[in-house]
Amino acid sequence: MKQTIGLGLGIFVQHGREQEAADFYSEAFEARQLKTHRIDGEIAGVEMLIGGIRVSVAGSNPRREEEPSYGGPFFPKAAGAVSMTILLTVPDLETCFAQAIVAGAALRDRVQTDTEGRRVASLFDPFGHIWMLTERQTEAERASSDQFVAQADRPGVSMLRG
Repeated sequence: MKQTIGLGLGIFVQHGREQEAADFYSEAFEARQLKTHRIDGEIAGVEMLIGGIRVSVAGSNPRREEEPSYGGPFFPKAAGAVSMTILLTVPDLETCFAQAIVAGAALRDRVQTDTEGRRVASLFDPFGHIWMLTERQTEAERASSDQFVAQADRPGVSMLRG
């Protein structure tokens, strides 16, 4: 039996804020909490499912914070002070965007249409991470977008109107 590659995501937050973060992701992005991990009775992490992706919300180890030479991962100290963005494809961009704002997210980029015709927006979660939201396209919209990109890639074809 051939195994396929799986991918999970670890989101690090300030130690002691693990459950707060898990609650935010549940409210903002309809994440489902699967399991809580404890060390000496304290929450150390929460396993979640966002869409079909396993996500582990964990507290940054305070000992590593005190001695950075051991290496991270560390939690963002300021909104957006991260080395990656989290991409989330949703069926209804306005609803997800509004849910996240009500749950405590901060605006990064308003809902707009990108250069490929997709509807996108981005937010800072209350823990400093950047979430890039993209609205799931229908097959017809995807085909139209692919045709637009193919035409734009042809030499001598300008997609700009003027």
